[in-house]
Parts: sequence; structure tokens; C-alpha cells
Amino acid sequence: MPGELLGDAKLVRSFGEEKGVDDLARAYVDDTGGDLEALGWELTAAMVRVCNALGAYRSPSGEGGALYLVFKTI
Repeated sequence: MPGELLGDAKLVRSFGEEKGVDDLARAYVDDTGGDLEALGWELTAAMVRVCNALGAYRSPSGEGGALYLVFKTI
């Protein structure tokens, strides 16, 4: 991905490292709880809060993955 799109991701990773939130500090997370959908929304909600975003959207996807997006402006 282009570097200009990664600024907020780096901010969230730094926040996770600083606050000891391992799932935010790592590049990938493991499905230890068995509910990737819930984990995806939890991590997305944290990003919305840390980055002062306006909201989030999860795109439709097939099995094995999902894409969560945050909105900074409308």
C-alpha cells in the first residue's frame, strides 16, 4: 500500500505498543476467541477512536477474510 495510506495504521500500532494492547501492536492477529467478526469490529472501533475517524464500514466478502474501512471525512 502507498505510504500516505498507512499513517493512521502506524498511529494505531504505536498506540497499541504504548498501551500494551497486543492485538493493535501486531501486524496480524490470531483468532484465539473464535469470533473474527467481533474481533474485526473491536479493532476497527479502536482505530476509529484513536484516529478521530467518523465511522467505519465492513465490505462484503467471501470466506476467509474481511476488509474494514474507516472514514475520516464525508
